[in-house]
Amino acid sequence: MATSMPSETEPFGYLLELIREGADFTLYRGRKHGTASPVLVVVLTEQPSPQGLRRLEHEYSLAAKLDPAWAAKPLALTRHEGQTVLILMDPGGEPLDLILERSKGESLDLARLLRVAVGLAKVLGQAHRQGLIHKDINPANAFVDGDDNVWLTGFGIASQLPYERQAPAPPEIIAGTLAYMAPEQTGRMNRSIDARSDLYSLGVTLYQMLTGHLPFDAADPLEWVHCHIARQPTPLGDYVGIPEPLSAIAMTLLAKSAEERYQTAAGLEADLQHCLAEWTTKGRIDPFVLRAHDVTDRLLIPEKLYGRESEVNELLAAFDGVVTQGTPELVLVSGYSGVGKSSVVNELHKVLVPPRGLFASGKFDQYKRDIPYATLAQAFQTLIRQILVKSEAEVERWRGFLREALGPNGQLIINLIPELEFLIGKQPPVAELPPRDAQNRFQLVFRRFLAAFAQKEHPLALFLDDLQWMDAASLELLEYLATHSEVRHLLLVGAYRDNEVSRAHPLLRTLEAIRGAGARVQEIVLAPLGLDDVGRLVAEALHCELERARPLAQLVQEKTGGNPFFAIQFFTALAEEGLLAFDSVARAWQWDMNRIRAKNYTDNVVDFMSDKLMRLSAPTQEVLKALACLGNVAELATLAMVRRETEEAMDVALQEAVRAGLVFQQEDTYKFLHDRSSRRLTA
Repeated sequence: MATSMPSETEPFGYLLELIREGADFTLYRGRKHGTASPVLVVVLTEQPSPQGLRRLEHEYSLAAKLDPAWAAKPLALTRHEGQTVLILMDPGGEPLDLILERSKGESLDLARLLRVAVGLAKVLGQAHRQGLIHKDINPANAFVDGDDNVWLTGFGIASQLPYERQAPAPPEIIAGTLAYMAPEQTGRMNRSIDARSDLYSLGVTLYQMLTGHLPFDAADPLEWVHCHIARQPTPLGDYVGIPEPLSAIAMTLLAKSAEERYQTAAGLEADLQHCLAEWTTKGRIDPFVLRAHDVTDRLLIPEKLYGRESEVNELLAAFDGVVTQGTPELVLVSGYSGVGKSSVVNELHKVLVPPRGLFASGKFDQYKRDIPYATLAQAFQTLIRQILVKSEAEVERWRGFLREALGPNGQLIINLIPELEFLIGKQPPVAELPPRDAQNRFQLVFRRFLAAFAQKEHPLALFLDDLQWMDAASLELLEYLATHSEVRHLLLVGAYRDNEVSRAHPLLRTLEAIRGAGARVQEIVLAPLGLDDVGRLVAEALHCELERARPLAQLVQEKTGGNPFFAIQFFTALAEEGLLAFDSVARAWQWDMNRIRAKNYTDNVVDFMSDKLMRLSAPTQEVLKALACLGNVAELATLAMVRRETEEAMDVALQEAVRAGLVFQQEDTYKFLHDRSSRRLTA
């Protein structure tokens, strides 16, 4: 129940009524003396998470996009007695979570439930039309008034990109509310976040409204992640009194794959409106065809791995062997640039969750082959940072593991990974040894360091990409690790471009030595996609029959040689240039093969990527050159320093490349979607 704060504690002239206290924010309804219009006041708690302030600032920055007709519009961001305070327009009503709490686990009256559900779909559609992905749809972020009108709040982590990737991270620090989070938002699905992620979260909310409880129950953050990516909720048909069409709508929203969900909030709203009309007029909801109005005019390329089922299964089976038998294994994934090696390996993220496995990855750089172990340092920096944000008990547990594993030689690994010192503390200097002895000592200590992570309780998958550019020291260490089976619960995955590796290449000599020592080595060779696979991709992207898509698929295959990355780039370019367009009358995608062929696209994918880069604005091209020179990936602050410009200017310039599908963003880090793009800029 809301309570009023004493008048003597009224900050900046507002009389405050408490609505909710949370871990990061306290929410009040405020009113100034002598005024009739209330506001919502969001105050950071005394010990908020590091992201708390950033979220308030971000929500305030979106004020121009948020309309009071469907959102709690920010009015001011201010400070009071050292606390940051966000002032919002008050839409009236109360948060939906408080309404559901009062129902004490029972579902809402069905007529009211449908009105609220229609309102949620309507306001979410408004947010999406403004180019926003909310990323935190849940009952606490929806206000409902007495007439069942709905407004959204909580835009602190909303994205203005059409899609983005969530990097795998400890679930404790993933932005959003885990109980309502879409599978791809966990970072463990090898899929992008887009508007359909919000529709999954709305599905969780609808399930809760229908049943009085959540579709899943979990004891800790990692179990929540596992629920969303792998478990199926109890079918709503098992509950008495829920009409079958409404059950089907909720279960469609909760599909693990975004392609199987509703594609638009408008399509969802239309079906919910139909249910409401049926219930209001007949007292029942008869079965009807769902998603009849669920058509998007945006080209959404499915993020399935076409034609890679057997290769993915081989990789997952190798990891299963590491988990169940404790037998280390080296898996080599090879193929041409753009054929999908990284995409196949990243499918491991899903199966890592149940055994609480760890994943570390590093990418070798052709311009940094003179820096020993740089990529291994990159891989384990990420793991160390993930440990440092865990609970103090977890940090202390890892501190003990690592100190015991490293003994008096911890400084050797700190020299490689400076972040380790934050975990194990300052270490004594190590004795000087002759070069060969020093090398042997380092390999032994690194093996023990690796073994601390690769345990039965948390097996480790270590992914090293672009082995063809591996430095000599790392090659020697790879051979040592692969031929010493003392590190048991380790899956070592290496990817390389076989077309860039001759018989005399040091990598092939190292791999021969590993095989000769009797180590377990498995090879997965990725070939270009066949016409059937390209045909399925085209047909599913355009929501049409395979036969209708076949001529277009043949052209895509012809121009790209079945290379998945370039096939998607080419296909997207057709839409960007209006040669592939959505017909709003026919509600279908249309194309003219004669016009496409007359365009005379090059068969050379390098020239094609170069042309795409050259169509970007001059400021964007200049920033991309700086990104390419920094080695394919860089933080915004680093780019700003190199360019001697503001971070805001860098961000604005890079958004064009993000929208063009050449770069993707993970918080403040930008990375080329593919090496070929960066190489064209540095050539």
